[in-house]
Amino acid sequence: MNWKNLRFLAIGTLAIASITISAFAGDEEAVAGPTLYERMGSSDGITQIVEDLIALHQKNPAISHYFDDVDLDRLTTNVVAFLTAGTGGPANYEGRDMTSTHSEMGLSVADFDSAVADVLTAVKSNVNDDDVVAEVAAILESLRPAVMGTAVTDSAGS
Repeated sequence: MNWKNLRFLAIGTLAIASITISAFAGDEEAVAGPTLYERMGSSDGITQIVEDLIALHQKNPAISHYFDDVDLDRLTTNVVAFLTAGTGGPANYEGRDMTSTHSEMGLSVADFDSAVADVLTAVKSNVNDDDVVAEVAAILESLRPAVMGTAVTDSAGS
C-alpha cells in the first residue's frame, strides 16, 4: 500500500469515527430512548388517560364519594400537570403535595388500591405497552406513603 492510499484510508476512518461519535455523544435523549411521558402519548395521551381515570373514579363505588364536591376541571388540570411533570414532560406541577392533598380524605388501604386499579385501567386502555403500565404501577406504589400519610419525614426538616 502506498502513502497516498494509506492517507486516504486514515482520513476515511477518522471521518467515520467522527460521525459515529457525534451521533452518540451529543444527544443523550436519543441514546436513552423516549421518556415515559412520550411513551404515554405526550400531552394528548396524558390528557386522555386523566379524563378516563377521573371517569373511572366517579364510577367506582369504592371511591366515587371522594369526587362528589370536586371541581373536576381543576382536578383534571392538576392531575395532567402532575402526570406530565412526573413522567418527564414539559409541565411544572405547582399543586399541593400528595400528603396535604390527601391528608383529610381518610383513605383506607383498600381505597388507595382501588384508585391505583383505576389508574392502571386508564393507562392500559390508552397505551399498548406493558412496560409503561409496569412503570406507572411502580410510580404509584412509590407514592403510597405520601398519599396515605405514612411517609417517614426527617424531624430536622431536611
